[in-house]
Amino acid sequence: MAALVRKADEVMRALLVLAGAAALGCGSADSAGIVAEGPSAGGAGGAAGVAGTGGVGGAAGFGGSGGAGAVGGVAGVGGVAGTGGAEPSFASFPPVSDFAAAGPFSTVQKGEGPSCTIFRPGFLGLGGVGEGPLLHPIILWGNGTTASPPIYAPALRHWASHGFVVAAANTSNAGTGRQMLDCLDFLVAEHSRAGSDYEGHLNLSRVGASGHSQGGGGSIMVGADPRVGVTAPLQPFVTGLGHDASKQSQQTGPMFLMSGGLDVIASRRSQQQPVFDHVNTPTFWGTLKSGDHLITAVGDIGGYRGPSTAWFRLHLMGDENARPWFEGTNCVLCQDSGWEIEKKNHP
Repeated sequence: MAALVRKADEVMRALLVLAGAAALGCGSADSAGIVAEGPSAGGAGGAAGVAGTGGVGGAAGFGGSGGAGAVGGVAGVGGVAGTGGAEPSFASFPPVSDFAAAGPFSTVQKGEGPSCTIFRPGFLGLGGVGEGPLLHPIILWGNGTTASPPIYAPALRHWASHGFVVAAANTSNAGTGRQMLDCLDFLVAEHSRAGSDYEGHLNLSRVGASGHSQGGGGSIMVGADPRVGVTAPLQPFVTGLGHDASKQSQQTGPMFLMSGGLDVIASRRSQQQPVFDHVNTPTFWGTLKSGDHLITAVGDIGGYRGPSTAWFRLHLMGDENARPWFEGTNCVLCQDSGWEIEKKNHP
């Protein structure tokens, strides 16, 4: 196993040389500056639904059920319960017709916090459908061994273009998930800090986690934190490297476990099968038959990009248009010959 880890380290270092240059062409982040991206083309769709009502006690969340939207529309985001009187309403996210295509938000990226690169919409709280401000869900990201956020920047920027605030830990050793949670702690504090770019703009009750290889294992570790409600580990490597296998059965929300049929570094049977066997929450295990470890799962993450975006939009934004991708025997990915699907306690 030590030889396997050393081999993974060698090939990932080689990948950095090749992919780093490509990533620079995509606008890689530095620790001080902001890199802005132009407006993305929004997907077509109908009007969003009417916002639901918030719960009792003042906690933010998706209240009740969203109103019925037009064809292509997205159910509305519920309001935040107040301490009395009228409850405020919040806008919903614009619907999209193609989860693999860039979303409707322009994006920026910036080095912030303890050691994080954050990819986010350029204008937080704006661009929603309906009355009121927009609250942005959070995705935490963990890099693979020897890798850094610029290697995955196209994918992280893609999620930001759909309205997510994506916080990538600046570490190549994300297996414990600790640095990923440090980025979450930073955003939680910034949400409440007067004058912060994030003040009042985050939906702290809608947090997800993802990561590749060692960072995929880290995202499973993070998935045991009660603040994290959904995960999408990409080809997670869970043998050593700071991973605690007991966390696999302590997840707090559903998991989209992504494997590669051509992955010989974090193979599905040695690295993802144990996760599937031990996980305690509804799990959708998808193997992209053409997916390998060092090309498909970096950059814009290829064939994983659309399904992972649909997963996070469903669970963090309430996008009902994404539900058919995963639920039922005739789900979109179930019928795709390029994927092999297994489910555990999942509709």
